[in-house]
Amino acid sequence: MSIKTNTAALLLGSVLLLSACSGEGTASDQDESNQTQDENQTKTSTDTNEDNNGDDTVGENTSAADSENNEDAGGSSDKANSDTSSENEEIQKKEYESAEDAAAAINGYEKVEQTNIDLGHGIKGLQEGAAGHEYLYWNEGDWLIKVDFPTDPKYRIDGYDGAEDMAKKVVEYLEKNYLPAPDEKGVITINGFKEHPETVVKWQKGKNVYTITSKEKEPFDALDTAVESN
Repeated sequence: MSIKTNTAALLLGSVLLLSACSGEGTASDQDESNQTQDENQTKTSTDTNEDNNGDDTVGENTSAADSENNEDAGGSSDKANSDTSSENEEIQKKEYESAEDAAAAINGYEKVEQTNIDLGHGIKGLQEGAAGHEYLYWNEGDWLIKVDFPTDPKYRIDGYDGAEDMAKKVVEYLEKNYLPAPDEKGVITINGFKEHPETVVKWQKGKNVYTITSKEKEPFDALDTAVESN
């Protein structure tokens, strides 16, 4: 009876020992599985963060590029505005140390004492020619107006028969439009050559000399600018 009891006890002990070993193995496997899962989750989280950081970098680069483009566009616009303002400066102004110096800078001025042509509206001028040029001069107030036309019709600007025709139309214009009054003198020169037409209006006011230059065949663009400066 004692032998059977001992044998039963040994068997029971063996079963308990095997059960314990089996339980420990299962727990170890679960711990190892849990650890692997945690590592995978950590790696996935790290990869996701890296991807997100990469997206942020792209966003920053895009933002920087957009900012540079906006700055470039703004610079171009400022420059275009600047080029358009400069082009609109039709009247050039130069200041001298004194009014006397400014008046002396108006070259070619003279009082036309001898006249030989009637330009209308009580205005008389002097007409003369030399070396293929036809000149006509007259005064209006403190202004001297000079017209220079070619004697050969094929070299004249279109629409005019010569210096007299041009001069009479300018006199007619100035009957209705008033030039600024110079302090001492002003000079208008009109070139009627087709290849290089030019009108220059220059007058002195105090220590300043104002100049308008036009390359148009008609002198009236420059004259309009002078009239509007009043």
